[in-house]
Amino acid sequence: MPYFKCTFVNEKGHFNQRILFGESRNELKEAYKNADEKLFTMRKLYMHNASLSKLFSKKISCSEFLLFNQKLITLLRSGVSFIKALGIIIKNSKEGNLKEILIKIETDIKNGIQISDAFSSNLLPFQKIYRASLLAGEKSGNLESILEKFNQYLDKIATLRRKILSGLSYPVILLTFMVLMVLVILIYAIPKFSSFYASFESQLPTTTLMLLSLAEFLKENFLTIIFILALLYFLVKVIERQSEKIIIMDYLKIRAPFMGRMILENALAVFSRTLSVLISGGIPVPEATAIAVETFSNRFFYLKIKDIPEKIRGGNVLSDVLEDVGFIPNMMTEIIRVGESSGNLIDVLDKNAEYYENSIDLKINSMTSLIEPILIIILGLVVAFMLMSVYLPIFQSIRVVH
Repeated sequence: MPYFKCTFVNEKGHFNQRILFGESRNELKEAYKNADEKLFTMRKLYMHNASLSKLFSKKISCSEFLLFNQKLITLLRSGVSFIKALGIIIKNSKEGNLKEILIKIETDIKNGIQISDAFSSNLLPFQKIYRASLLAGEKSGNLESILEKFNQYLDKIATLRRKILSGLSYPVILLTFMVLMVLVILIYAIPKFSSFYASFESQLPTTTLMLLSLAEFLKENFLTIIFILALLYFLVKVIERQSEKIIIMDYLKIRAPFMGRMILENALAVFSRTLSVLISGGIPVPEATAIAVETFSNRFFYLKIKDIPEKIRGGNVLSDVLEDVGFIPNMMTEIIRVGESSGNLIDVLDKNAEYYENSIDLKINSMTSLIEPILIIILGLVVAFMLMSVYLPIFQSIRVVH
């Protein structure tokens, strides 16, 4: 996060300098426009307090933010005021991006900015949901209870992410290793047999000729292929940025075997959890839905669902609006309809999230148990084909000699 060397002037005309940090100059100007001291000048400090960890990791991790909230809840329940609790946490925190953000938040609150508005940094995990939760806590006067619900939400989302990443990491590593091994053999090992086969007087088998041609092609054009693939990826990204209705990469993701269904169920689980937390905090359904739809990171899904809040504000109920969204399962809309009718929408949303989380667990376990033997079989067939193509001419020449 950038630092700024700021000069302030008070009513008596005395100047003092402080080093502050913010996401932009405009943000600092806005934060101090109503302060007792007027912001006179500011200069950006590019290398102040720089470190490798800050340069390469600016986003606050879920686990770090979870720990901060737990400390905050404990202090609030002990009767400590919010601003004092924040000061205690800052004093006992290690240097890092989170501490910098918290110091800025503390300064903003002291300058009269509302707590929920002070926590507006995009570096915080689930910033919009957290800000809405703080707003609900301020209105209800039960901030620690709302924060406890958010912490439970954050813990469940972080656990779900860990399960998905840990479940997919092994197949990805295995597949990557298989592809790299085959490429190394094709590019470096197989071409060495070309000169050896050149001395053979007999016609080489078709499989050997195919393998040699493929190896020669990859050896001569490998960098060109990588460049073309990178260029295509770049062009796709440029095309997608030109029009929000053109979605290629995210559409391909949801069409991928195994992965597509998990991406959908993860999105539905996070959406349900978010909606439950916000509604339980006293946020009206239209506003809660407007924040919850932002959790759809897949743009294909987001474009299909982004108009839901406006439709609810127009007088429609949530279940009826979701029914018109093509990728929302009928079971989910019917469960939500029952929750709306019985006045038990929060519990229904929580149960819906648990259902999809359990479904993802089962899919990950099934995938990891199936993917290993499938990849090993594929790798064995590829290696067997290459070995057969390499040694078949040798066996033929030995038979001719005999």
